[in-house]
Amino acid sequence: MGRQLFNRNQPEPDQHQLNSLEQHLAGTLRPLHPSRDLLLRLRERMKWPDRAQIAERLLDWKRLFLVFGGVMSVMLVLLTVARALFHLTGRRNF
Repeated sequence: MGRQLFNRNQPEPDQHQLNSLEQHLAGTLRPLHPSRDLLLRLRERMKWPDRAQIAERLLDWKRLFLVFGGVMSVMLVLLTVARALFHLTGRRNF
């Protein structure tokens, strides 16, 4: 666990103090605007497929069936391992 912001033994800070601190930080910290070059590079790196490609992938029912079967198989293996561990460790511990 991380450090608590306020200790239970300490009184909560005054609302006036919090407001003055917030005003000071609002005047000190200024918003950053990323450069256009950075935005263009990010957009190039995050290429999403076109809607036609997504629809084409969903129509490929063989691959979809294979992925679904793989997910179900992994779930069954995890369930079997969990049941085996539950049985081996004893039911009274849980």
